[in-house]
Amino acid sequence: MSATQPSPESNHSRFRIGTLLYFSDAAGRLLLIRRKRPPNLGLWCAVGGKLEMPTGESPYECAIREAAEEVGVALAASDLALRCILSEKDYESTGHWLMFVFQVKVCLRGLPPQIEEGDFCFFDRGELERIEMPALDRAVLLERILAEGESLHFLRSDGVASTLVEESRIG
Repeated sequence: MSATQPSPESNHSRFRIGTLLYFSDAAGRLLLIRRKRPPNLGLWCAVGGKLEMPTGESPYECAIREAAEEVGVALAASDLALRCILSEKDYESTGHWLMFVFQVKVCLRGLPPQIEEGDFCFFDRGELERIEMPALDRAVLLERILAEGESLHFLRSDGVASTLVEESRIG
């Protein structure tokens, strides 16, 4: 194994922190991106990315930066509603993830331009059951974020078949 590649053991003990953002348009359709690279290669996902930890970036700062970089939208922290904090063990062998999932309060006026990360599309809520999404993303989105008012969910997955094994809810 080269000095530049982490050992498999180090990847399993590595924690990654990221954000996911669920945007919608005035018609209530959700914006998703079909990923062109791992993780989630070829699947429809929320916009998001990893925190820049060397700079001390917060989840809100990360969400605002990712919205500007990927969607071309300038947001303020007040435009974000934190809806879920998800801890997931060893997702796709990339390490352990702690994800902050936001619902964006500002409606998009149109489809963002395509980016290197993937292709964008709006989906009606009824279409979400039929598109290719990560199973855990689908459960979080359909059964929690879209199903209820403004509750905040704390979730954990043990990484086996993307099953949720723990949940707490506020609101």
